[in-house]
Amino acid sequence: MEYNEKFFEQLVHSARSGIWVIDEHCRTTYVNPSMAEMLGYTVEQMLNKHLFEFLDENGIEKAKINLARRREGQEEQRESVFIHKEGFAVYTNLVTWPVFDEQGQYRGAIAGVMDDSSRRGMLDELAEAKERLQVFDKVTVDGILIHQGGHIIELNDACCRIFEGSRKEIMTHDFTAMLLPEYKTLVIQAMHYDTVEKFEVKARSLTGKLLILELSSKRMHYRGDLVRVSVLRDVTQYKQTQTALEQIELTNQALIENAPEAIVLLDRKSLQILHANSKAGSLFGISAHRLLGQSLESFIIKHDGKLAGAGRTFDNLVQQALSCLAPLAEIKIQHQSGTAIDCELRLVSIQWQGASLLRVSLLDIRSRKRAQDKMKQLSSALEQSADLVMITDKNGIIEYVNQALLSVTGYQLEEVIGQTPALFKSKQHNSAFMRKLWKQILAGHSFRDVFVNQNKDGSVFYEEKTITPLKNEEGEITHFVSTGKDITERMEFQANLHHLAFHDSLTNLPNRALFNDRLKSSLQTAKRYRQKIALLFFDIDHFKRINDSLGHEVGDLLLKQVSKKLQQRLRGSDTVARLGGDEFAVILNNVKDDESIRQTASEIIELINQPIKLAERELFITTSIGIAVYPADGDDSLTLLKNADVAMYRAKAQGRNAFMFYQQEMNAHAFELLTLESELHRALQQQEFCLQYQPKICLRTGKMTGVEALLRWQHPEKGMIAPDKFVPLLEESGLILPVGQWVIEQALKDYRFWQSHGLFNLNLAINLSPAQLKDLKFIETLQSALAKYKLPMQCVELEITEHTMMIHGENSFLLMEQLRQLGTHFSIDDFGTGYSSLAYLKKLPVETIKIDRSFIRDIGVEVEDEIIVKTVIAMAKSLGYQVVAEGVENLKQVDFLRALDCDVAQGFLFSRPLSALDILQYQVQPETLPH
Repeated sequence: MEYNEKFFEQLVHSARSGIWVIDEHCRTTYVNPSMAEMLGYTVEQMLNKHLFEFLDENGIEKAKINLARRREGQEEQRESVFIHKEGFAVYTNLVTWPVFDEQGQYRGAIAGVMDDSSRRGMLDELAEAKERLQVFDKVTVDGILIHQGGHIIELNDACCRIFEGSRKEIMTHDFTAMLLPEYKTLVIQAMHYDTVEKFEVKARSLTGKLLILELSSKRMHYRGDLVRVSVLRDVTQYKQTQTALEQIELTNQALIENAPEAIVLLDRKSLQILHANSKAGSLFGISAHRLLGQSLESFIIKHDGKLAGAGRTFDNLVQQALSCLAPLAEIKIQHQSGTAIDCELRLVSIQWQGASLLRVSLLDIRSRKRAQDKMKQLSSALEQSADLVMITDKNGIIEYVNQALLSVTGYQLEEVIGQTPALFKSKQHNSAFMRKLWKQILAGHSFRDVFVNQNKDGSVFYEEKTITPLKNEEGEITHFVSTGKDITERMEFQANLHHLAFHDSLTNLPNRALFNDRLKSSLQTAKRYRQKIALLFFDIDHFKRINDSLGHEVGDLLLKQVSKKLQQRLRGSDTVARLGGDEFAVILNNVKDDESIRQTASEIIELINQPIKLAERELFITTSIGIAVYPADGDDSLTLLKNADVAMYRAKAQGRNAFMFYQQEMNAHAFELLTLESELHRALQQQEFCLQYQPKICLRTGKMTGVEALLRWQHPEKGMIAPDKFVPLLEESGLILPVGQWVIEQALKDYRFWQSHGLFNLNLAINLSPAQLKDLKFIETLQSALAKYKLPMQCVELEITEHTMMIHGENSFLLMEQLRQLGTHFSIDDFGTGYSSLAYLKKLPVETIKIDRSFIRDIGVEVEDEIIVKTVIAMAKSLGYQVVAEGVENLKQVDFLRALDCDVAQGFLFSRPLSALDILQYQVQPETLPH
């Protein structure tokens, strides 16, 4: 790389610092004399030398990095340390420019180098000064500041405390700018002098606090540079205290004169009055200036040399005051009018205008004593009050509680005083309640409500409380008074009433009212969140029979057991309720699908099917469940409940012990049943019922020996309705008793009609319902009808079903026995369907057994049924019963029965049911009899 002479001359003359040129291999191609002198070499000694020969190891590593940057065309400006020929470090500021040829190839670099050793020396000196300052900082509270003009170079920790900032924060500020404007110029002018004697300035801390400072300052030299060291002493508090003392001294006179109590100043030796305010004159009844020079003791009433009310001498009080105490005593003073005035006296030793005096303050306490007397009366009343009383200060700190509150809560007085009412907090009131309370009482209004508080033992009590704020004469709230009554018993009673109003007293389950409320709530939630709910309605199958046979006490125990099982099975989010009698309902909330409903219904059926042991009996019960689902089966509670009820009755009609979902067509069937039930009432009034009679044929003689009365309903629109369609409705509606009475009346009337036409010696069989068996007036009704038609009791045979006999046999035995003694005959209908015992039947007044048609129908088809018929007839004969076979329809059945010595048969083979008139004309057809 070539350079001309003119170029070098320009470099030399353009900079006072060193110039260094290197080639692309870091070899020195040129240095100016300044550069060579800076490192202690001649120009010739440095030429062709490698740059790294003038650097230490650390510098060589940095140079390698910077060399790579220069090859990329980057300029650089930095601090650099070279090694002097004598071996010491030379600190420089270095500026380097890369040089490239016309083809863009890197050819070397030109550096301008400025000696920075003087600045480094000053920094080292300042660092040493800083170290000394830090040591000095440990033993001084004065701030020490090193600065050039307003620029801060260094400061100690005391300065940080004075100016309320960190070292870094304060050093960014101009020192003179921190002074108040009126002091800034003064300080700048003072800095022209070598030494500044102590004078006072005002400044602001970094937080804005006003500072009063004593400033002293002196110049110092650092290698030719001048700095100034200033010492700052914070006298702010001292000045403020001095000012306050001066003001106190100036205002003492005004304070004494305008004090609310009487004040007199006494000479410590003579105890004569040196000064008195106007209040003292008013208290004694003479002008204040006339009190001067008089003895205060002469105005004080004494008894036996002691102060009245205080029980000690005035000298004793004076000695205490002179001993730096401030004795307080209640005394009585003599007013000029002769009136004795109760006062509170306080005696204090003070300095007054350079003299040591005794200050006596006298406060008229007559109003206070009257208030205290009144307070004693009130306190006595509060202590004896049955109400719970608490008084707190304006911050809620308890200052007083009466005995009633302590008795209720179980706390001792010392455990309560100084606490807050939160001591009784039960955590049953939310934050909104407490915000309302404080907002109201802090506004000066009373707050009334029922609080649920907590006793010391953790139990809760209910308090009907009123909190009233108390205000002083200025209208400021000073205290809060709480008065309340313990209403725990009342609240518990109300809670019990509420529970009873919404829960079943027997099972403790929700009752119909609570069930309806929860169902409405569930529907609202389901509508809002588009959920599905199911309503299960069910009762205990044949529960009435259990009540009638075993008694209501057993029935109640059964309902309790069922309720307990249901509560244990269902989810907490579901509701199970007893709607009345043996009716239950379950709300299943947020069900996912019909399968989960089926599963729950199946589990309830399985649960109820489990045997229950009550009254030394093991009961096996079943249930029928109807299910309605929201929203498919209704969107209101009444519709869902009605549809679930309809579904339950359809489940019963299908054989019971099952569940069934509601379907639309069920309503039509339910409506039909409801219509029929309504029309049954009319049928009895309109004489739509009629009787038909089915002949009974003796299998030995072939003659008609009797008839069975069968009830029929001749509907004006629907024609003849079969008994299985309306008899269950008669039993459910209670119409079976009046209809049964009509049947007896009509049958006996027809029997009398037959006799009047020469038909005698027929056995008249009449079916009895379970309700008639329990009717205490039944015997009277039957006897009355027989007497009306002048017929003997022996002409009547009463038929009861095997199932009725098994359920009601024990309870009805007495009635049956009474009727038997009167001459009535009994027969068991539908025998073989109820699992009865012949041995048990032997105990009852029964003479005839009727084999159910279901066994007769399969004679010649089912061997099992033939065996049953043979067994029943054989056992019945052995026990002396007459046997009647029902539902005989062919000669094969007749032959089979006759071969077994069966007594009587009835069925379509012999005749269909006939009217009373047709019975007169009935003749047994020869072809129906066996040969």
